[in-house]
Amino acid sequence: MPHAEMKNAPPLYGWAIAIGAGAVATGVSLGIGSGGNGAVAIGAVIALVVGIVFNIAEKPPAAPRKMAPAAPTVNAPAPTPAPTPAPVAPAAAESAPAETAATETGTKPAALSAPQGTADDLKQIAGVGPVIEGKLNDLGIYHFWQVARWSGDEISWVDGFLNFKGRIERDDWVTQARDLAKTSPATPPAT
Repeated sequence: MPHAEMKNAPPLYGWAIAIGAGAVATGVSLGIGSGGNGAVAIGAVIALVVGIVFNIAEKPPAAPRKMAPAAPTVNAPAPTPAPTPAPVAPAAAESAPAETAATETGTKPAALSAPQGTADDLKQIAGVGPVIEGKLNDLGIYHFWQVARWSGDEISWVDGFLNFKGRIERDDWVTQARDLAKTSPATPPAT
């Protein structure tokens, strides 16, 4: 039988534990000689406190707040507007694949059909996570030595393909890859 989960339901098991804790506290209070009404009051207070603690603990964390952009300083230069792309004819836009439209500048780097030996862990490059590593692998980029050899045109192409807006150069992937390639067992093919 499939498990059904109610959304926004109170955490009833927490209140059940709280009531149990209150009953135990009432029993202990009666056992040590407190009056009947006093023992019930102690049990009720403990049940309420434990229940509130469980209720607070079970609330999902709040979504992170988005911060407003910082106000420009008085002496800061005005931001340069992004260049407007040239208009594309409707027929050409429909027939162009999405990958080509995203990477109009630069040269696609040389790709491998498969890693040579074991693929390098490209996630060691700052700014490359599992998703980006997968996209690089899909492009035929598996090794540090490949990234270390990227020219400016190839960096532009990959930057446009990943829609990184200059992040590859800012994070200096080529230098990082060059340093990581020194300790990698993968070596480039002889040319």
